[in-house]
Amino acid sequence: MAGLLAFYLNAVGQDSAQVNLPRSIQPHSGLHRRLGPDSTRVGNDSLRNDLKKVNLAFLSNIRTASMAEFVAQLNEKSSAYTATNAAKDSIEIIKNAIHDEVTQLKSIKGSISNYTSSLNSTQNQIRNIVNRYAISANNHGRAYQYLHNAELKLTSKMDSLTQIDQRIDELITKNQQHLSRFELALDAKNATKKTDSVSGKSSIWKANATSISKDVILNNIRSNYSNNKSIDKYVSHTGRASHILLAILGLAYCYWIARVAYIIRRHDPESKLAIDAIVGKTIIFLLTLLPFVHFVTPSFILQASQLIILLIFMFLLRHKMTGQQRKIALILIVFYLLDVFVNMVVSDDLFFRIICIVFNLVALGLVTYTKQRIKNSNSPGYINGFIYVIFAILNITAITLNVIGHVEHSRSFSIACAVGLVQAFTLQYFSEMIKVDVRNQFKKDRLVSGFWMRFNEQRTLGILTEILRIIAVLLAIIVLANNLQFIEWLLNKSEIFFAKVHRMGSISFTFGNLTIAILLLLVANWFQKNISLIVLGGKDGRLNQAYNQKMTLFPLFRLAIILIGFFMAVSALGMSLDKLTVVIGALSVGIGLGMQNIINNFVSGIILVFDKPFRVGDQIEFADKKGRVKEIGIRASVLKTADGADVIIPNGDLLSGRLVNWTLSQEYSRTSFVLHIDRKADLDKAKQWINDAMAKSPYFVKERESGISVQDISEEMIYLSVFCWVDFAANASSLKNDVLIVLYKQFEGEGLKFFSVLPPKVN
Repeated sequence: MAGLLAFYLNAVGQDSAQVNLPRSIQPHSGLHRRLGPDSTRVGNDSLRNDLKKVNLAFLSNIRTASMAEFVAQLNEKSSAYTATNAAKDSIEIIKNAIHDEVTQLKSIKGSISNYTSSLNSTQNQIRNIVNRYAISANNHGRAYQYLHNAELKLTSKMDSLTQIDQRIDELITKNQQHLSRFELALDAKNATKKTDSVSGKSSIWKANATSISKDVILNNIRSNYSNNKSIDKYVSHTGRASHILLAILGLAYCYWIARVAYIIRRHDPESKLAIDAIVGKTIIFLLTLLPFVHFVTPSFILQASQLIILLIFMFLLRHKMTGQQRKIALILIVFYLLDVFVNMVVSDDLFFRIICIVFNLVALGLVTYTKQRIKNSNSPGYINGFIYVIFAILNITAITLNVIGHVEHSRSFSIACAVGLVQAFTLQYFSEMIKVDVRNQFKKDRLVSGFWMRFNEQRTLGILTEILRIIAVLLAIIVLANNLQFIEWLLNKSEIFFAKVHRMGSISFTFGNLTIAILLLLVANWFQKNISLIVLGGKDGRLNQAYNQKMTLFPLFRLAIILIGFFMAVSALGMSLDKLTVVIGALSVGIGLGMQNIINNFVSGIILVFDKPFRVGDQIEFADKKGRVKEIGIRASVLKTADGADVIIPNGDLLSGRLVNWTLSQEYSRTSFVLHIDRKADLDKAKQWINDAMAKSPYFVKERESGISVQDISEEMIYLSVFCWVDFAANASSLKNDVLIVLYKQFEGEGLKFFSVLPPKVN
């Protein structure tokens, strides 16, 4: 089936692929010369422009012959579905195959619908051109011939697609008849089985009490194993590609944690590089994600994998667990093994059914005891309220089914209780294990100044916690559905839900495509927000203070990422771009009237990027705000003031308002301040002290001129005006701070008066 699907996908191609226009209507091919006198009779460029828009290149991607061959192959397979006297498992396999074929046929119908829509659109385009310019064989010979041939090709493709669509409808009806026939066969077999095993459906007070022997136990195990999903069936139906992918992920995880541990140990000799911990965590990683390889997994494999994970976790946490927690874990393991064994040998015999009920009651009591004793949510073995309620419901249901005679269903619920309880612990351990690995990654990067230092650790762990919670919920649902034997029903319903085509006017979509589109938009949004951190670097989720001028172009990169993510999401929805242009055109009037300010700021942001009146890191003054440009955004820019505030200014205001850039032509800036010194001081010596104090500051630019002049003289003080150059405009106050501290100590040592005032503000 997978091969047929791959053949179909390869055959039909992609109807949205963009290919070149025919040469005869390309701009560089000389359409006017090719049409000759006909072009002259048209008399304007409008016809030539409209002819260029008639694109028939997508017809080569609609391979109707390959589609018809694929449908014929499915029809041959459908004709072979005649055996209703096969075993129950075989009938189930055939039913699943028929469901898969119906799903594929419906998918082909969706593609045909999209193809037909494109063909109709092109056909209407041709007819509009013919009617608009009154094109006929007499007055527009070459244009008429080209459009006539194009319409013939479109009609031929549409007829072929219509025939294939009719065959698909017939084949779907045929397969549905097969399904109805197999359902009747299954009902008959189930009725026979019910007749043959009436005693198995008897209530507990009518159950038979037979003698217990080794042969009875072995026969019960064989019977329960055959009724379950066998391992050989699982292996034969699971693709190797899924196992290979999981193995690659496991090796990558092992390499990651080993490398992180090695680097940490190299910088911190007290840390340990435990090989057993690395191997154990890798096995846990593989077994935890195993249900994702193939959703339909035998219950025995799930039981064994959860037991192995629990044992490995106990080994890894042996030094961290208290005596009480270790005792509870050991009791849980022993009880888990006994519970699984009892449910493997259970039958309609009274003795085994009573034992199963006892185990259900003991399990409920054990979980209740554990919940009462372990109150800390971060402690190993903690059970939250939701898991406790689910566990209690499953146990009570298992007891009820056992009492009324549904032993097989009771067995499934009992196993689901045991596996679900252990999985609640293992998934909690798994989540903590991954978060510890991420913390170690941050620790390693802090030691070697690695890439992850650019992100905020707490924020990253918060996002990771949400992702792990979603993974844990999916794994719990898959394991529970396998143990309760309704995974195939769940998969079929999910496939129908996500694959069903919904329509809004002329737009069709599926919930599966809608989910993919939303994920693409979320990824694109995250990437455009963090591209500056990823490319330029930063620390703890913030950009470095030393800004790179190349960051000025980052708003365009962010815009490009948003547009790429948007168009990818539209493509994932299966929506053609011509329909998108219609929607955008219909909304353009409302957008133009209601979003004038937003569009103005957006266009102003693009102008600021190319005109560059300021760059990221420049010291600017706008209105009553002065500070350093922190970010140039798509809609607004951010100004970092001296008091640490982030001022968000719309780009339209920055472009239209009066703006002062102190560092447009150079990084350094001129600063000045006034000093009041004691009149008793030696003026020449005081000037030397001031020059020496400025020279000691790391912000002072020695290559630029500086000066000291007498501004005024009073009875007690001499007013000196000092000016110099600093390496960066934002460092003017830092230089003044350095100078005042040095002069204060100098004047205090000489017993002279000294103070400073801010210079008067220049309007």
